[in-house]
Amino acid sequence: MGLLIYLIVYYVDPRSFEVPPYVGPNAWKAHCFDIFSCLIGAYILSELSLWGNDQLNRILPWEDRPLLRFVLQLLTLVVDSVVVIGGIVWVITLIEEPNYHYTEGDWLSIRQTFAFGSLMALFINAIQTGEYFFTRWRTSMLEAERLKRESVEARFEALKGQLDPHFLFNNLNTLSYIVEENPRRAVAFIENLSLVYRYVLQNRDKTLVPLRDELKLAEAYLFLLKNRFEEGLQVTIDVPDCDRDRLIPPMTLQLLLENAVKHNVVNEQHPLQITLTCNEAGELVVQNSLHRRQHVEAGTGIGLQNIRHRYELLINKQPDVVENGQSFTVRLPLIGT
Repeated sequence: MGLLIYLIVYYVDPRSFEVPPYVGPNAWKAHCFDIFSCLIGAYILSELSLWGNDQLNRILPWEDRPLLRFVLQLLTLVVDSVVVIGGIVWVITLIEEPNYHYTEGDWLSIRQTFAFGSLMALFINAIQTGEYFFTRWRTSMLEAERLKRESVEARFEALKGQLDPHFLFNNLNTLSYIVEENPRRAVAFIENLSLVYRYVLQNRDKTLVPLRDELKLAEAYLFLLKNRFEEGLQVTIDVPDCDRDRLIPPMTLQLLLENAVKHNVVNEQHPLQITLTCNEAGELVVQNSLHRRQHVEAGTGIGLQNIRHRYELLINKQPDVVENGQSFTVRLPLIGT
């Protein structure tokens, strides 16, 4: 950039190079000195502009007020350019001819130099601004690709963890017992079992579903669990109608219910109590009592990680999880109005 500055100055005012010390046998020394001065000035100006850009990034990021940021950055560069170029001119004059008195032509050259410095500031500002937005664009493209890839991976992991491998086996065992004892109840059991699997197939590619649909799935899933655990499972659902049209990642409730059953003892002596409510913050609160099993089934905990990961991808926020020794509570943000 220093060589560019020198060449532009030369072609803007070539007559200034037709007088001593730019003519004669030692003219090369004067030209070398000016080129060196331009290189030093360009280096100082570049470092100042980079430093000023970093300071403005902290004080006034582009995302906050882009127009004001552009104006401030341009003004800063203009001041830097004028100070640096003026300082170099003053130092050169002081070295070459300390008692030199400036003529009207000299002042014209100085004003031209300052104007040129301002143009250089505009040029540097344009480069920095373009570089910033190009970097942001490239970063956003990479981030979008990463999120797309992670979303696909999350959906795949969600499908793997949505229904435990033992789920069908356990329910078929329960069904074989019910068929002999109560055929009508067996029909209802089969209907709810088919509803669960149909829901999985219908919503496997969706990112969000209405809470109303999730609650229907939860009721069908709980019907199956109640047939296994009977009075050992006590569930209360108290969700206002106004919140049921809000959105939630699919299979979220089923994963939480499944984890609650896996982690806790479920019998009449130690009933598992589960409540589903909404709080004033617009969150779905899923709470279950705690009576930990001594031996937890392998793979538990994956469901909660799955839910956290999907919420992070969707709204950059994870559900709140609170465990106090008596209960385990998950607060799920409801999306949309």
